[in-house]
Amino acid sequence: MEGFTHTLTIAGGTILNPGLFLLITGGTFLGLVIGSLPGLSATMGVALILPLTFTMEPVSAIGIMMGVYIGGMAGGAVSATLLNIPGTPSAVVTCLDGYPMAKQGKGAEALGWAAFASGFGSIISWLALTFFAPKLARLCTSFGSPEYAALAFFGLTIIAAVSGKSILKGLIAGLLGISLSFVGTDPIWGDLRFTYGNINLMSGINSIPAMIGLYSIPQILLSCTGEGNPRVDTKELRMRNFIPSIGKIWKEKWNIIRSSVIGTLIGIIPATGGNIAAFIAYDQTKRVSKEPESFGKGNYQGVIASEAANNGVCGGALIPMLTLGIPGDSVTAVLMGGLVIHGMRPGPSLFTDYGDVMTEIFTTVLIATIMMVVIQCVGIKLFVRVLNIPVNYLDAALVILSLVGSYALRSNYFDVVLTLGIGFAGYLLIKGGFPTAPIVLGLVLGSMFEGETRRALKLSGGSIDIFFTRPVACIFILIGFVVIASSVWKSVKAGKKK
Repeated sequence: MEGFTHTLTIAGGTILNPGLFLLITGGTFLGLVIGSLPGLSATMGVALILPLTFTMEPVSAIGIMMGVYIGGMAGGAVSATLLNIPGTPSAVVTCLDGYPMAKQGKGAEALGWAAFASGFGSIISWLALTFFAPKLARLCTSFGSPEYAALAFFGLTIIAAVSGKSILKGLIAGLLGISLSFVGTDPIWGDLRFTYGNINLMSGINSIPAMIGLYSIPQILLSCTGEGNPRVDTKELRMRNFIPSIGKIWKEKWNIIRSSVIGTLIGIIPATGGNIAAFIAYDQTKRVSKEPESFGKGNYQGVIASEAANNGVCGGALIPMLTLGIPGDSVTAVLMGGLVIHGMRPGPSLFTDYGDVMTEIFTTVLIATIMMVVIQCVGIKLFVRVLNIPVNYLDAALVILSLVGSYALRSNYFDVVLTLGIGFAGYLLIKGGFPTAPIVLGLVLGSMFEGETRRALKLSGGSIDIFFTRPVACIFILIGFVVIASSVWKSVKAGKKK
């Protein structure tokens, strides 16, 4: 009881510290801005802010970086909803229902659900981080190649859920994405594949330029050719259209909890990330929905699932980083560098050597989460008014932001060319009725599936038994086959009805 009282005293002191509160708020606002700009990500935002924290106290430094992290993950929903251009990779899934809602005059409602779902996702992952960090980290860091391969296989089966009207076209798009993931260096033997002598392709096709190309450039071209962007009526700017009612939030409680837990668990597994979590949560929400056919056409449940999951990753990814020194994703890798710079080496001894400091850091995560929702509530009119900018100005700005974002990742002009090339190809695919989400899913998970499967087979001497003798891997594979069978059955059933 005395220890709990001491913890509450430290947390209360952190909350009442005005200087720290302003730093966290500023970091969260900066993260929202960076996340909402196409091509810029939370990783880039944390990396940019890191040099400014050298002279700060450890709690202030980590607090402002946490604000950028949480704000950046949530900010991607803004451009995804209003412009159909994901501000961050994990916001790709938000485009599926957020943008149709904006076209139906429900842009503020979509942004409201995105903000509150992101907040709930962060809070649930924060609770897991605070109370279950060591146990969860030990479970998921025991994953080997068979478990990663099985997880990637399960992720690829979700292609059917994001294929839109035609599963066949979705599968073709998914195979195209998987084919693109083969470009680069062989993960086992180190041979070059499909690089055609271009050294820029040795490391493969980076997912950020590919996502910018697939989502930003086609949308700009569609706008220029007359299909334009949706416009929100001034009535839509009222706060009551943004903030969901208590009744609606309660109605969606299981969707929020389920998606947040999925995001937290995926975040704990190193080298996964928000995009995988968002796809899985979206698929599960669609499966339990009474109206699965409405997904992809403006169903706010899809927005909730995507945003709760990708922000649930935030707390989850911090668990292995803080407890075992293993970063859960690229952002936590940068955060780990920030901790080391301030003399705090992540690992099992971190909580014993810096117990009070860790309590303060956990409190900054909670403050950043609350401020992320508050800032979006206050800034809703500003965000929605983006749609009222003349289309020619907006398109010009988006082209610049997209190309700068693709260049800034590696300071490589080839990424700009790659973005434009993939963008024009994506425009033709969209015109042909092919969905782009399966391409992204195939590109993200294809290399992971190939590399981990081949490593697992090499360890087992070529025997596939290794996937079925490891309980976790076997469960993922069985669930994947159930998903495939369910998708085929639903497709056949829908065909018979027609």
